[in-house]
Amino acid sequence: MTPSLPCPPPSPPSPSSGANTNSTTPATPSSNNTNKSNNSKRDEKLKGQKRKQRQEKILRRAIPILLTVPWFLGLIWTALHPLVSVITGELKCRGQYIDENGLDVHRHRVESYPLERAVLLPKKLRRKGEDEFTGMCDAIYSTRLPTISPSIECLHHEVTETIAFDVVRILPSMGPIIESAEAVVLVVGEDHHNGTPSSSQGNNKDSSKNKRGDWYERSDINASILHLIKKLGNKKDCPWLTKTVFIVSPSAKITATTTTEESTGNRTSSSSSIQDDKITSPPHLGSIVDAFIASYLGGNDSSVRPLPPDFTFPMIRSLLVLSDNVINVETTNNHRSSTTDVRILPQGMGGTLPNLDLVFATFLSLKSYPAGDTFNRAQSIYYGDSEVSSHPFVTGGGMLEERVGRVLAKVGDIMGLKGSSVEQYAKDLVGLFGFVAALVIGPRQPHASALNHGIDALTIELRIPNNAQPDTSSSSSSIHPHYADVTRSIEHLLHSISNLHERLHHSIAQYIMPSPSKFISHGEYIYPAILVCVPMIVRAASLALKDLKRFQFLYVGVVVGSVGVATFVVGLWASIIGTNDGRWKAEGGECCSEWISYIVFFVSYLLVVLAARQADTNKQTKQQTQSNNSNECRRGSLRFIACLLGIYLHAPLLLANYSLGFPSSAFWAPLLATLVLPSSLQMVVSRNKVFWIVTLVGKGLFLVATSPPVLLVPRIFPMYTPYVLCVYTPLHLLLAALWLA
Repeated sequence: MTPSLPCPPPSPPSPSSGANTNSTTPATPSSNNTNKSNNSKRDEKLKGQKRKQRQEKILRRAIPILLTVPWFLGLIWTALHPLVSVITGELKCRGQYIDENGLDVHRHRVESYPLERAVLLPKKLRRKGEDEFTGMCDAIYSTRLPTISPSIECLHHEVTETIAFDVVRILPSMGPIIESAEAVVLVVGEDHHNGTPSSSQGNNKDSSKNKRGDWYERSDINASILHLIKKLGNKKDCPWLTKTVFIVSPSAKITATTTTEESTGNRTSSSSSIQDDKITSPPHLGSIVDAFIASYLGGNDSSVRPLPPDFTFPMIRSLLVLSDNVINVETTNNHRSSTTDVRILPQGMGGTLPNLDLVFATFLSLKSYPAGDTFNRAQSIYYGDSEVSSHPFVTGGGMLEERVGRVLAKVGDIMGLKGSSVEQYAKDLVGLFGFVAALVIGPRQPHASALNHGIDALTIELRIPNNAQPDTSSSSSSIHPHYADVTRSIEHLLHSISNLHERLHHSIAQYIMPSPSKFISHGEYIYPAILVCVPMIVRAASLALKDLKRFQFLYVGVVVGSVGVATFVVGLWASIIGTNDGRWKAEGGECCSEWISYIVFFVSYLLVVLAARQADTNKQTKQQTQSNNSNECRRGSLRFIACLLGIYLHAPLLLANYSLGFPSSAFWAPLLATLVLPSSLQMVVSRNKVFWIVTLVGKGLFLVATSPPVLLVPRIFPMYTPYVLCVYTPLHLLLAALWLA
């Protein structure tokens, strides 16, 4: 065996191999830190990319939810207002609003009013003639009031050539030492339905004779009001009166036809016959309130005759309109026409409302019991055969509530709700929609002008059938118990608001009412209103922060400018219509003006669509032409402006007039923000001619059906209001540019 030789030692490195010596040396600490920092940066970058991808994925899923769920949640929340109060945390709507007036309502009672008319003493009734038309002043100065209090003064005032009224001023007989600085106004009048005036005492009176007859005999409400005047002027009956009370009643004007005769060449004196007199019907109560406010406050209108200065010293704080709408049962087919209908109507123009305490003080006064130990429920205006509501619409004698109740009853059976609660919810839901609709579309209530002058006012509308009266005879001297009881309630209300100085008084003036005993405050209904507007906010934010790559200022400027010009043209035509509408109707040109409105709107829409399409087809730069997203950027820029305009137009509207702002925002939010096709689906529709034609025709029909002259004026609004011109028309024009460009 050959022995193994040992390995020779390694030779030292040569100079030529010195360049490779560093590759075999161990890494230094600085190089390790550099590698770790590079790796951490790569990891952070990857994590950031993954985080961004997750955020984009969440946004893609969240945006469709935010565009739909809040809108439906706002509608559901609004429909549940009569059932749930989130502010109070209770499964019921908020009840009566209590303040100084509400606390004072329960402290006193008023005696029942007489159910028989006063008998005339054997004195002359009328000073002008036995068969001549008489007003409230003639009835006051007649012998039905044996002793007239010095605190009662009546004045016949002719405001214009066609409007006149009688006004009674009742000063506090035992008030403070200083003169009363505040006043309450009560306007009383009649409004006959079915076109045939009928006496409220029965059918045994001739209508023409009743029209010329005594003011006291002509109506049960007039007879009860005369008893109220007598009590308010007596310091023993009403020592609590601290405010001046004005009672206003319409007065018909008499135009006497005179005949002249010539005898032996000389003209004789003119003579008039009462049979030839022409008595004009009293004007509408709204005109009476307007005329009284104008003559009381004065102004620059020379055609209005002002009241005497001593009548206009107190400041009017409250105004009540008592409207008697006589129902002729014989000509009414409604199976519930025998039921008395009482409506407490606070709605004014433009969403204005009186202080809520006045509404509930009126309701509690109607609900109050008369003084004494005996009480007949059939004679009560509230506890008898009566229906009390807070909106002016006729729901078919309860048929609408019944239909809504039947639908909700099926849902209630599934949810295990009781039938009585479902019926009450259906009634309150219809009342809520009626209250909101009355604020938006009217009809205009008589007290509306008082609200415009900052006076708390409301209308009490009575619909008492003229059939057999409960527990009374049908003689001409009897008074319907419901008229007597409502006048007692008016005295109860005057007692309640007479002890409060209104200068420092504050209450709630933004609310909606499902019924006269419930209300929903501004702090409650504003949350679902915000939810309904969320889709427009989300769409504008997503376009500005994510989807919109480049804002097309020139394109948006051209389209918005054309919208402004078209809106101005529409507003100019609306002013022409408002100025000449009466003359055109008199000349039979109403149909012609309607067709001209269609033409004006068609030309305006054509201008906007052509401007949008022309700006869309203009020559672009080479870089924009090569981009496939140029059309999407222009469409997204215009939609961003439309959503932004919808937000800024509806925000003040919701705060000032919720009844108009909520339906408008609920209508425009899905059209501007939710109903938007994705870009991929838009490409599919544009490539398929059939789908493109169908969608284009559908969009065109919808735009025509929802255009202002077709949908709004005059079907919903009687004229082109600021909402139609400044909110609805610009948004509708922008929608047409989005859909048809």
